Amino acid sequence: MSRDDIERRMRVAESTLQQAAERLETTEKRLGEIDQEREAVLGESEIARRALTDLDQAIADLREELAAVELEEARQALAEAVVERDATIEQTAAALETAVAMIEQVDRRRQAVAEANERVAALDPGTPKRRAVAPEEPDTLHEPWQRLVTVVKEQLDEELETEVVDAAARSNAPYAINALPEHLRAVAMERRRRLQRAALDRLQDTRRR
Repeated sequence: MSRDDIERRMRVAESTLQQAAERLETTEKRLGEIDQEREAVLGESEIARRALTDLDQAIADLREELAAVELEEARQALAEAVVERDATIEQTAAALETAVAMIEQVDRRRQAVAEANERVAALDPGTPKRRAVAPEEPDTLHEPWQRLVTVVKEQLDEELETEVVDAAARSNAPYAINALPEHLRAVAMERRRRLQRAALDRLQDTRRR
């Protein structure tokens, strides 16, 4: 190989080396920038992750507070409903006592009218065949009485259905629920499931002790 060839090849190699060094410098610089960006992105990611965790915890805390508030409101509403129910029951009981006394008084007044009517008919020779001379009583009591009878009958039917459903749900006889009217079977089945769950819970509590 001649001197010129060697020098030419050296110049090419040196030029290539210079280019490679420049590329290496550029690449290392870019890598440094990328590392800085990566550190910045990792920092932002960590901040975002912590913020997300804090927000999740804050939302969970707020949900717990909301649940507690809703529970307290529900308890307050229940307490108020119980007070109103009991007061209404007391008022209704007093009203029914008064109604029973008034009905008994109506019967006594009717009996008094009937006896007085019979006496007038017996003493008045102008009354044909001792027919009633007293005017007919007003019909104002009939409609309220019928409404009361209907309400009492519905209450009694409801209480009877409740007793029948409870008895069927507690019975060990397989046909007890099937013997009920169709509209009561589902209620009895649900009642039996609740009783079974309650019994299972009591058994598990006993075993834990």
